[in-house]
Parts: sequence; structure tokens; C-alpha cells
Amino acid sequence: MSHFGEIILLKIKIQNNKDKKMSESNNRSENRIRSIEFDRLRKSTMLSCLDEKQWEDFKATTQTFGQKYSKGQIIYLEGEICNSADFIVDGALHVKRHDAEGRTFMIERFTVGDLIGANLLFSSNSVYPMTIIAESDCEIASFSKSQLLSWCQSNIMFLESYLLEISDKTKVLVRAVQKISTGTLREKLLIYFDELLDMKNQNNDERLSHNTMIEIPVTKKELAERYGVARTSLSRELGRMERDGLIRVLEKNCIELLDD
Repeated sequence: MSHFGEIILLKIKIQNNKDKKMSESNNRSENRIRSIEFDRLRKSTMLSCLDEKQWEDFKATTQTFGQKYSKGQIIYLEGEICNSADFIVDGALHVKRHDAEGRTFMIERFTVGDLIGANLLFSSNSVYPMTIIAESDCEIASFSKSQLLSWCQSNIMFLESYLLEISDKTKVLVRAVQKISTGTLREKLLIYFDELLDMKNQNNDERLSHNTMIEIPVTKKELAERYGVARTSLSRELGRMERDGLIRVLEKNCIELLDD
């Protein structure tokens, strides 16, 4: 399919999602999350700062609703106004961007406990700069600007955690954009593989640090989208890297980093 055709299909999907979101908005008050699901919000780094009394107060004084999305459903469109900060209660989300040439970039991935929209809600231009899509069936819990502002004013630890969340999320997105906008595909892949190896070594015994085998936690399609290239282009580059002695492909998602 041509890039033009892909853009047309994307626009149709966006319009269909807008229509669906309008119909769903009338039912949001009925989608209250159950208390057992509410407690799962404590997995969030931001809310884990609250002690038991503060947590009970938070639950008692905070009104929220849970919204469920199916895999592949658009949650927020690029350019859509941000009216809430949303905790991921279940599942995972992708932040993606589509350029004028029809290429898809996967900017970042967020999972249970992560907060989205926190860095936009109090902005003078509070619109989503990228599209957020459900990677799997998921559920989010939304909090309004006034609710968060009230808690920031009454609880200094909550305020500090919220500011930390905003700062960390901004750094994550800036770093993700830098990864896709600088360097060759090979350079980007090597940086990504080195990061995976560092994460592996941090979680393992130092005696195993000489082991340079890593497992790639995403599919080739997702990895290709991370850098805005076709999956075939990614496969060709991985093949060249193996021929040049940079990596050794061991299994489907496992490779070994070699000395260059």
C-alpha cells in the first residue's frame, strides 16, 4: 500500500475513534473502578509516597473513573486536548507518531503504574503532541486538574512526587526523540543494545557481567517503529551487523554483543 493510502486509512481510523470516544463519554460515570483496582494504583511511584492514612484519605476524597480500551485502540490523538492525568491500572500503552511520509515512530512504552498526561495538564498549550495507543487490552484511571491541584496544595510529598514525575517523563520523551532523530540506524541499534546490556548487568551478579547476551523485549515490528524504518530495513541492518562481527543472532529475540 502507498504512503498516501496508509494516511487515508489512518484518518478514517482516527475519525472512527473520535466517534466512539464521543459515545463512550456519556457512560464514563458508570465505569468506576472497583476498590481492588483502585488499590493497584499504589504501584505508581508517585502514589507510593503516601502513608496508610494519606492513602485512605486519597481514596475517600478523590473521584475518578476507569476507562477500558481494547488492543490497538487509540486513547489520545495527536493534537487532542489533555483534560486529565491518567494512571495505567492494567495493560500497556504505546506513544506513537506518524510523519507526513507515512512512517510510524514508536516513541515510548508505558505500563502499569505509569502516569500519562502529567507533563501536559498544567501547560499553557495542553494538547497531546503524539498519539497514544493501547498496546494490549488496558484500563486507565483518570484524575482531573482540580483534583490533582487540590492534593498538591494539601500534601507536600504528593507535590514533590508530582513534580518528579513531570521531570522524569519529560526526560524520557526528550531522550526518545533524540534516539530517532540522530545517528544512523546502526548507531541507534548499538546504543539501544548497550542500554539493554547495562540494565541486565544491573539486575545480575557482577560475576556475570562478562556475559554479553541480551534479550530484545520487543518484536522486530515494534523495534522498526521505534526508529521509523520498515521491518525489512531493520532485518537487513541486523544481518549486516552480524556479518561485520558486531553481533551474533542466537535466537528469535536473543543476540550476543561482540567486540567491534
